[in-house]
Amino acid sequence: MTAGALHDIDLKLLRVFAAVVEHGGFGPAQAVLNISLSRLSSMIAELERRLGVRLCHRGRVGFRLTDKGAQVYQSSLKLMNSLEGFRAEVGALRGRLVGKLSIGMVDNIVSNPECRLSEVISRFCARDQEVRVSLHIDAPPELEQRVMDGRLDLVIGAFHHTLPALEYRPLFEEEQTLYCGASHPLFRRADASIALEDVRAASYAGRGYPEETLPIQLKPATTSDSMEGLAMFVLSGRFIAFLPTHYALQWVERGQMRPILPRRLAYRSQFHAVIRKAGIPTLVMRAFLANLVEAHARKRSRRKIGQP
Repeated sequence: MTAGALHDIDLKLLRVFAAVVEHGGFGPAQAVLNISLSRLSSMIAELERRLGVRLCHRGRVGFRLTDKGAQVYQSSLKLMNSLEGFRAEVGALRGRLVGKLSIGMVDNIVSNPECRLSEVISRFCARDQEVRVSLHIDAPPELEQRVMDGRLDLVIGAFHHTLPALEYRPLFEEEQTLYCGASHPLFRRADASIALEDVRAASYAGRGYPEETLPIQLKPATTSDSMEGLAMFVLSGRFIAFLPTHYALQWVERGQMRPILPRRLAYRSQFHAVIRKAGIPTLVMRAFLANLVEAHARKRSRRKIGQP
C-alpha cells in the first residue's frame, strides 16, 4: 500500500482482517469467511506487508493483536463506516436505502409480547431498498462495547446504567420473575409458607454482568451471561434465578418450573435502543431507528387505552 493510495485489494484485506479480529482468531474466522487457514494466514501476511506493520501474534500462544494492529482495526472500522455512509448517500440520490445494518440484542426477547423488533424488520425489509440486515446476540456489556467501537450500528437490551458516549432510547419493558425447578425444595411449598429467609438461603444463579437493583438481595452461587444458561440452572433443581416471565412460561406450563413469591419479587426491566452519540448516523440507521421507536411508542399508546 503506497503512501496516500488505497486499492480494492487493500479494502478486501482489511475486511478479512476485521473478521479475524471480531471472531477471535483465524480458526473461527475461517468458517465464516469460507477460506482455508493457509490462505487466511497469507492474506493477513500480505496486509502486514502492504501496511509495513505487524498486526497480530499467532501460533501456539493463540491470536493476539499488537498495539499497531489494534489501531489499524479501529481505523478500518472508521473506513468501512465511511464507505457505508457514502453508499447510503448515493443510494438516497436514487430514492433508495442502500448499505448494511448490524443490530445487536440480548438473547430470548423474541417471545416478549412487548417487543416489536420482528414486526419492524418485516416492514423495513418490505421497503424498496438494498439493505443487508444482520442480527447478533450478546450480553449487555459486550453490546455496548461493540456499538461504541463501530462493530454494531444499534443494540437493544436492558442496560442498568448509561455510558456518556452512547444514546439510550426507551422501547419496551420486560417482567422478570424468580423461579425454581420441579426438584427444588421450594417447588411444592405454597407461597404463604415461603419466607424471604428461605429465598436467601437458596443457591442463586445470577447474571454474569452487573444486574439492576433486585427486590431482594441475593448472593450468586453461580452465574451465566445468557437466559438459556440461567434456565438450565433452574431446571437442574439446584438453583433459583430471575428469568423473563414470557421466556419461563414454557416450562411453567409443563410443570418444570414455578415462580417464587411473584407478587413480592417480580420486577420490570426497561429495554432501550442504543446508538453512538459521535458521528452522523447513516440514512439506513436513521430510518430503521425511527421505525423501531415509532412501533414501540404505538404499542405503548395502545396499551394505555386497553387495546391488544
